[in-house]
Amino acid sequence: MPVYLHFANLIIDKAAIEKKYQGGIAQFRMDHSIDEDNDNQEDNELIAMSSMDIDDFDFDQLISKGLHFDEKLQFSTDFTLLPRYGTYLWNTEWIADNKVFAWHKEADIDLIAKAEAIGKQSMEKISEMLENGENPFATIV
Repeated sequence: MPVYLHFANLIIDKAAIEKKYQGGIAQFRMDHSIDEDNDNQEDNELIAMSSMDIDDFDFDQLISKGLHFDEKLQFSTDFTLLPRYGTYLWNTEWIADNKVFAWHKEADIDLIAKAEAIGKQSMEKISEMLENGENPFATIV
């Protein structure tokens, strides 16, 4: 399921969290306030944390709890950073995006198609959707 991209995004492969993070997904949710009351998002394959700036993210807890990060190469196989108006700080083989949403390459093809369709909508159409009570920028499920 695609997640909406904010100004700065720390996107983590949930399979890595399940496998490597001490305490798994449940502990990760508690450690990082992953709930519906903030802009952090979770779908079947990804957890995306948002901020106003890429420099706001602190990897220390992710690394200390077991996720991979190569300090020398400045690279992780478990997570990546994506600024809204830029490119990934490092590429991973498991993620794709359309600059509006990001998704795991193993996400449901119909949900990816929906994210791609919303990404092509005009601002007029987006405004119309919002006026009709639809939030086209919510996590796609």
